[in-house]
Amino acid sequence: MKQARWNEIMTIAKENRSITVAELCQQLGASEATIRRDLQEMDDLHLLTRFHGGAKFNEAQYIEPAMAFKAETQKEQKKQVAYCAAKLIHDNQMVYLDAGSTTCEMIKYITAKNITVVTPGIPQLSILGQRGISTIVLGGSLYWSTEAITGKQALAQLNDLYFDTAFIGTNGIHEQFGFSTSNELEAETKSSAIHHTKTPYVVTDSTKFNLIRPCQFAKLNEAVIVTDSIDSFNASLIRYILTNGETNIK
Repeated sequence: MKQARWNEIMTIAKENRSITVAELCQQLGASEATIRRDLQEMDDLHLLTRFHGGAKFNEAQYIEPAMAFKAETQKEQKKQVAYCAAKLIHDNQMVYLDAGSTTCEMIKYITAKNITVVTPGIPQLSILGQRGISTIVLGGSLYWSTEAITGKQALAQLNDLYFDTAFIGTNGIHEQFGFSTSNELEAETKSSAIHHTKTPYVVTDSTKFNLIRPCQFAKLNEAVIVTDSIDSFNASLIRYILTNGETNIK
């Protein structure tokens, strides 16, 4: 399957920094034509950088923009998405709120009563406190760029929790690669939260569609997308809620 093969190629390239077509054919049991086609498509998406006979790891794809920068981009769209997503939280629920600028924006719009929020996001904490919302913060290692807590301790804590609903940020949504992000540890945290949630949502502005980042954390069918627009994406592949009220959540 193409998605699984791409995941393997990314893992091999990351471990070896560069890889040849012949080596990939041998390790993956795929034809040379298939591997060459994969590498060209992945180069087009800036996941890898092709060279004659192979490809090399693209370090730039693993650099996560700082939280302060992300908070200033697509501000109006993020407000609309945040407002729409916050209304999906109901009284008495256990809620997972991911790190990120859109999930942080959600907090001011929450009206549900008697909820408990679990979050790995540092900026989220003070706003939750100001709102008087019962909060559990994950323990672990702080990833400074995104101001998110990650690591084995956070994953162990998530294994003991189960959520009514979760709101997850993403750096990319692609029809073959699903949902992805730039940091492997954050991807593991996002994946764990989704798999411990009855109703998971991915909250994002529309600029993340048709993008891939190196670390996949979920398939498209594993969460409902809350966004402002899907004009540039095949809507039949996803379940979604748009800020204009249009939905497809079957």
